[in-house]
Amino acid sequence: MKGLLIKDFKLLMGQKNFFAAVFVVAIFLLISGTGGAAASASYVVCYVGFVSSFFVLSTIGYDEYDNGNAYLFTLPFRRSTYAVEKYIFGLSMGILTMFIMLVIEGAYFRVQDISADWTMLLVTFGSGAACLAGFLALMIPFQLKFGAEKGRIALIAVFMAVFVVVYGLAKALDANIMNLNRLIETGQKLGTAGVAAVIALIAVAALVVSAGISTRILSKKEF
Repeated sequence: MKGLLIKDFKLLMGQKNFFAAVFVVAIFLLISGTGGAAASASYVVCYVGFVSSFFVLSTIGYDEYDNGNAYLFTLPFRRSTYAVEKYIFGLSMGILTMFIMLVIEGAYFRVQDISADWTMLLVTFGSGAACLAGFLALMIPFQLKFGAEKGRIALIAVFMAVFVVVYGLAKALDANIMNLNRLIETGQKLGTAGVAAVIALIAVAALVVSAGISTRILSKKEF
């Protein structure tokens, strides 16, 4: 596991310009955000985390490049270890960059004397981390199954399906087919901590199921 993480972080060092550009764009969005910097802060934190997490797909592509997996999987590690490492690396990248952006925002707010709702920002940070976990749980199996090019096409198809489902739910709410008030009441009963715990459990469950699927995909592959 340690060797695989070192390999991926070494690959990361070759993408310094990309990450510098991500943070430059994020800071620009923070400063020029609609409604003021405080209003755009939550969006910017999530933006940095999600964009940074995409690099895990690049590492899978690098491993596959020029039949590299044929050599990589002769090394003494299990295929399940390789799969789990990708989730750890993706989460580490996303959460680390989100935290760095949160620190930058704190420094910017202090310099500009801007009042910010840090409770809301921290809730957004936690929610963004949970969504990031779900995002990785969805995209890593597709990348391992279909490869770099076909994986992107498959992911686009999945996101279109998710959009259709969300749109259908929105229409169902508008037509009063679904009762949103009960869900809101349940959330209020659970409280902020309870809702956060439920979201965290769902994110962990999604990662565990996804890691199992990724391991099965790798176990059936021949390199």
